[in-house]
Amino acid sequence: MTLATALPVQADKDPQTLVDPETFDKLALHFAAAQEVTKTYARRAVGQMLLMLKAHAESQHDPDFGRLLPDGRSYRVVPTEPVDAAWHVSLQHTEPYHAACEQIAGGFVHHMPILTEGMADGSSMEYTRQALKATGYYIDPEFWAGEAKSCCPPNPGV
Repeated sequence: MTLATALPVQADKDPQTLVDPETFDKLALHFAAAQEVTKTYARRAVGQMLLMLKAHAESQHDPDFGRLLPDGRSYRVVPTEPVDAAWHVSLQHTEPYHAACEQIAGGFVHHMPILTEGMADGSSMEYTRQALKATGYYIDPEFWAGEAKSCCPPNPGV
């Protein structure tokens, strides 16, 4: 009799592994202190922010990346409010943020705030969720269940 062993089901990869442990710890500890949250929450939030950077980097090869369509939809990876909070705090801690960008995207990922109809109607978030899923990393539903939010007013400085 032959026994066939099933291959283990591979769970989605942990986004914390997108960067080296030292860089991750610096970002997570800084976020925990700045936002006065638990280290566990901070690690989850920073992991999802890193996942957003990964989805952003990979989706740049999409011919629709960054394109604003006539109906207002935006094909660009956008954060939810909790992910945006982790991103803003990380941007303020430039050395580990730069290291994370290099490891994930091969270069610095700039913050370019946008506010589009696509953010309001959910199409931007739908594109973002597809881009996140395409990475193969774990998507924490607590951080991606909301809507895309712009952290800045439309046309700042104009």
